Amino acid sequence: MKDVTLIPLRQVPMGRPTFPERQAAGLMLLSATLCVVAMFWPTILSMVDVWLSSRTFAHGFLVLPVVGYLVWSSRRRLVGLTPHPSVWGLVALLLSGSGWIAGALSGLVWLQQAAVVAVLPGLVWTIYGTEIVRTLSWPLGFLIFLLPVGTSLEPWLQDVTAWLILRGLDLSGIAYMYRDYHIIVGPANWEVAPDCAGLRYLLPGLSLGYAFAALIYRQPARRIVFLVFCAVALMVANGIRAYGVIVGNHLGIAAGADHRIFSYTIYGLTMPCLFWLGLKWKQRVAPDANLHPGAIHRLDTRKAVVMSFCGVGLLLLARFALWFFPASS
Repeated sequence: MKDVTLIPLRQVPMGRPTFPERQAAGLMLLSATLCVVAMFWPTILSMVDVWLSSRTFAHGFLVLPVVGYLVWSSRRRLVGLTPHPSVWGLVALLLSGSGWIAGALSGLVWLQQAAVVAVLPGLVWTIYGTEIVRTLSWPLGFLIFLLPVGTSLEPWLQDVTAWLILRGLDLSGIAYMYRDYHIIVGPANWEVAPDCAGLRYLLPGLSLGYAFAALIYRQPARRIVFLVFCAVALMVANGIRAYGVIVGNHLGIAAGADHRIFSYTIYGLTMPCLFWLGLKWKQRVAPDANLHPGAIHRLDTRKAVVMSFCGVGLLLLARFALWFFPASS
């Protein structure tokens, strides 16, 4: 009997998609994203214009790089996951397209912007599937900071800031008069204007807190609690900042540029303190189940291509649906 030498097959990591599969899915996502950018460029440009013209929303330029870093930081949990194109992603894209149409017809620019921002998670869901989009839910959630929204909160933030200032003056025993956001201390008349409400510090601070929570914590409850804590701390810090400016001027120890230096110092100390406290609550990360071997899966490339084309097609229909409403276009 003739001997037969068995040649060992090249071992393939169990449950891990091959590089060509990842590359194919990535190219599909990139191509679909570029198509979306081209289709909805005027809406995207409307966000960029706000980032350029307002310091409150200037952090929008950093959102996409931060999202990329958060996704990269999640790579260990993605190792054993293979893209499985999902029809639910198409449903999400259909809702995004419908939202954009509704925003265009009603003149709500923020709704159009929100719909376009929601397209990227929808594309990831369509091409990569439910399991991967669930794993990347928090990194993709950071996209919300692209939206130049939140100015409607300024009146409420003004009330909070004014209340904190008045309570501080009461505790300090400093006489004042207050009426319609105007605080008179001695000869000085201070206005708690919308710019003093602290939105320009709250939004960037929350974005930093969100990125910190996504990197440090794994439980959604811890992340949400930390974000709420950040929001409260930033509002209190803004009240302390405004109170400090008024008292410093009243005592003659701060004027002119000193106000800005004091403001930057307060916020420069607030965020590191929040991160320091957040690290005290850091949880021990257990080994991820996705790192263990499992069954071998392969990306259904044909299905992924069809799904990506369907997703872009739905958005294309939404983009040109306004042709049927000539009075609104």
